[in-house]
Amino acid sequence: MSDEVKVNDQELEGVQGGYGPWQQYARGRYDNYGSYIMYHVASGDVLSGIAIRFGVTVGEIQQWNNIANPNVIYAGQKLTIYPRTLR
Repeated sequence: MSDEVKVNDQELEGVQGGYGPWQQYARGRYDNYGSYIMYHVASGDVLSGIAIRFGVTVGEIQQWNNIANPNVIYAGQKLTIYPRTLR
């Protein structure tokens, strides 16, 4: 896999953590608080899938949540996200 991200609302290619529909890698529920959401990480989620779901970048999610290593998130973890898209 390459490091390039290709998105057409159906596939994630070269995204660390998987290959397939973005829904497969961002399945958690979220609570909408207007200007931000609280996303509940589900088992199998990856930050790149979550970022695509909400129209933000992995770097933004890291910054908003003080995540040092983007490869380490946990089921049950709550992430604050300021989405540009809600899917």
